[in-house]
Amino acid sequence: MTNPKPHKALTKANSPVKKTGQGSALRKRLLKADTAVVGESREKILIAARACFAKQGFAGTSIKDIQEAAGFSRGNLYHHFKTKEDIVHTIIRQNLGKFCDHVELILKELDERNPSLADVIRELASLAEEITKGPGKGMAFHVWSLAMVEPEVRATMTTCFERIRSALEKKIVTLMDKGEIKKAANTEQLSVTLFGLVIPAFTLQSVYMDDKSLDAAAYTASLAWLFKNGS
Repeated sequence: MTNPKPHKALTKANSPVKKTGQGSALRKRLLKADTAVVGESREKILIAARACFAKQGFAGTSIKDIQEAAGFSRGNLYHHFKTKEDIVHTIIRQNLGKFCDHVELILKELDERNPSLADVIRELASLAEEITKGPGKGMAFHVWSLAMVEPEVRATMTTCFERIRSALEKKIVTLMDKGEIKKAANTEQLSVTLFGLVIPAFTLQSVYMDDKSLDAAAYTASLAWLFKNGS
């Protein structure tokens, strides 16, 4: 009786991977495709959650609300986020990060136009107006409220706001160097004041003054009048 041939050790040369076409290039493409699908699913959940949070607030939104809005099974949702808090913190980090990026971009673009202080205020107020009136309106207030009791959210917000304040201080120094505003030593205090006037103050009046609320242009003009005639 003939002895059966011994099996060859599996090596790169005789691997079935090569024969079936599942080499490294294909594996990379499949992995990339899987990553893209995961990313799309995750983003769909975040979009649904943003809509729920804007309408119902963080506390008033359940994980089931998000699941139904996204059209996902509970297990699929938990595959991406373990808790509602994970979703909340992810959205806050994304929103604040994008907001900082927009502010810094606006200030950078203004550098090319030799802007006045009024130009800076109007552009930033316009951004705040866009966010306040947009699909996620109200989200800012939910985040501010949550930051009062959630240290992690407060830390994220503080980091973001410091980025904006620092960018505003640099802009103030530039305006001073160009003679647009009088020179002063307390540029940090001035940047804090400017931040407060442009971001939270504009947002609050925009939402709570109803028919008396001002758009970005009117708000800027009113501040300019007060600065000019109040000294």
